[in-house]
Amino acid sequence: MGLLEGFSLTCLAGGVMGANLLPMKWIKIWRWENFWLIYSVVSLLVVPVVLAFVVVPKFGQVYGALSADAILTPFVFGSAWGIAQLGAGICVDRIGLALTASILNGFAAAAGTLLPVLLQHSGMLFQRSGLLILAGTGVMVAGVTLCGWAGRQREKIAGLSQSSSHGTYWLMIGFAVFSGILAALLNIALAYGGDIIQRARDQGAKPVWAVYAVWSLVLAGALIVNVGYSFYLLSRNKTWRNFGTDIAELRNPVLGGCMWMGEIAIYSSGTTFLGILGVSVGWALFQITMILGGNLAGLMTGEWRQVEARIHKVNLAGVVVLFLAMVLFGLANYSGA
Repeated sequence: MGLLEGFSLTCLAGGVMGANLLPMKWIKIWRWENFWLIYSVVSLLVVPVVLAFVVVPKFGQVYGALSADAILTPFVFGSAWGIAQLGAGICVDRIGLALTASILNGFAAAAGTLLPVLLQHSGMLFQRSGLLILAGTGVMVAGVTLCGWAGRQREKIAGLSQSSSHGTYWLMIGFAVFSGILAALLNIALAYGGDIIQRARDQGAKPVWAVYAVWSLVLAGALIVNVGYSFYLLSRNKTWRNFGTDIAELRNPVLGGCMWMGEIAIYSSGTTFLGILGVSVGWALFQITMILGGNLAGLMTGEWRQVEARIHKVNLAGVVVLFLAMVLFGLANYSGA
């Protein structure tokens, strides 16, 4: 495989990932915390551990010969990222799928693209590839702004936002921005998982699959945050009993959780074919296509049905600008490969 295959896998992963919380809209009896507990256990524990055991030979021995720093650094970044994952779930519930996709993933793309370059390839920042990344980040923020404005108008017209006041709405927007910045730590955790990946390769794992050994460790930290908050809400709201009311509701978080980890696996494999800037540029492409996927999911489920043409045009302009940013990031990767 080469650059084309890497770009294709990364974009596919992001597009499907953008719709992974769509099953949250299908819950009828369960509350948010019921969905989120099962979703977190499936996406952050069950699927990543099963994948790692299947594709990484002697997975149980991978961490044995590593230093404490090599293990703790990805774990700590994963724990902090867990707050962003939690924020995504809360924001989708409060301000909608499309708006959350644009704001949170846009800031995640900006932070996750720049940070690996600053931390690991700072000398490239003012070379051609680095300047293209900076330009792409600026263009991407403009696209996010357009999509975010259109999403807010949709929320107003459709009455989907659960925010009861102007101040509460902007508080949730701020939380989405904060979560987007923290979301970049997932990419940083992957960037600092090199020792784990090498250890997995030494034990016979194929290069494209060795990265799965990192995810099980990183996501274990995130699991603590998300399960802890779910337990708190289940106890406070006395919604534990909902688990026994309609077992069919279980399929929604299980489907969402499998979609999430499945696309993370495809993304992490795709970045291995994108050269020296694979983690940086691959993350930007991943987030941009997540925005597009989230907006498409909203469109297909009728979120934009009552929105007038001028708002549709602003959102379409934002999508076009995001594609332009994708082109700039692609050129950056080609220059730095």
